Amino acid sequence: MDKGQIVQPRQIVEEVLENKPLAGPYADFYKSFAKKHLMSVVTQMLKRIGMSDDPASSQMVFPGHTRLVKSYPVIRDGGRALVPLSLCTPQELAGHILLLRKQAKGCENHAAELEEYVANKTSLETPQTSKKQPEAVQVEPA
Repeated sequence: MDKGQIVQPRQIVEEVLENKPLAGPYADFYKSFAKKHLMSVVTQMLKRIGMSDDPASSQMVFPGHTRLVKSYPVIRDGGRALVPLSLCTPQELAGHILLLRKQAKGCENHAAELEEYVANKTSLETPQTSKKQPEAVQVEPA
């Protein structure tokens, strides 16, 4: 990513497997299984890049910004690729913007539905059945 190159999930998987060679009579089996699992993990991780409201990690953040990342996952040549921001087309970035806005709308709808549930639940509780409220609630981001 720091080199400004487009990266395919299979390249990441191959690099991981090259750095951790397997040996023994069942090495081919383990490598095949590991490769399949790693592809799944890498693909899922790539989908999440640039999709959070949390500030990006220092490794990923685009210089001078808080949430922009150095590379974005896009579909290129029929497959997912991690493309440096400077090499993304306006259409690819517009697609990512739409995904972020859709995610924001979905989160807003989820919050509204949860608020409605809490309001209905609270109005149905009687003083005898209401439970003591927790003093503090910590919620982890998705």
